Amino acid sequence: MEIVVQNEILILSALRAIYWPRKKALILSDMHLGKTGYFRSKGIPIPSTVLANDLQRLSLLIDTYSPETIVVAGDMFHHDYNADIDYFHTWRQLYNSIAFILVPGNHDKLLNIDYQALSIQLTEKKHWLEPFTIIHEPVERSETFMISGHIHPGYTMAGRARQTLRLPCFIIGQRQIILPAFSLFTGLYTGHQTIDTNSYYLIGNDTIFKV
Repeated sequence: MEIVVQNEILILSALRAIYWPRKKALILSDMHLGKTGYFRSKGIPIPSTVLANDLQRLSLLIDTYSPETIVVAGDMFHHDYNADIDYFHTWRQLYNSIAFILVPGNHDKLLNIDYQALSIQLTEKKHWLEPFTIIHEPVERSETFMISGHIHPGYTMAGRARQTLRLPCFIIGQRQIILPAFSLFTGLYTGHQTIDTNSYYLIGNDTIFKV
C-alpha cells in the first residue's frame, strides 16, 4: 500500500517492511537474527527454518524493489554471535552490492569486528535520513518525524462469537511510524491501538488493509 508521509512516497509491504522509492531504500526493524540459535543453545528445539523463512522474505523484497540500501531500525541481531549469524553471513554474500545500515537496538550486542565482517554500517542511536529520524525505540515527543520499531506492534480484530484475531501492523502517528517486527518469531503488542490519532495498517497474509 502506498502512503505519503512528510511529502515522501512510502510503500508499505505485507512482507513487513517499507520501501522508500526516492532513496531506493528498504526500512525494516526487529529481525532478531540469531534468536532461534540462542533458544536452541538453551535446549529449546526451535527449527532453523524460522531464520531461513525470514531471509527468504527479505530476498523477495530485494527482488521486488531492487533497493540500494537496507536500513534496520534496531534489533537486527538477538544476542551474541552464534551459528545463525554464520547462516546470515552466507546469505549476505548474495547481496554484496546492497548497503546495510543498522541503527542499534537493545539486542544488538555483536562486536564491531563482527559488524565489519558482515558489511554492516553501525550508526548512532539516532540516524537522520531527511526528513526522517530512524531510531529503535519509539518516543512520545520529537522535533522530527521518527521511524522506529521495538514494540512489535499488533492489532486485535474482534469477530462474532467473541472470536478475536491478532495481526501485525504498521502504526502511523502524527510524528512517527512504528514498524512491525520483521521476524515471524516474535510476539505482538496491542496497547497502542487505543490512541485515536494513530492509523493502523494491518498485515493479513499477503494483504495490507487500514482500520
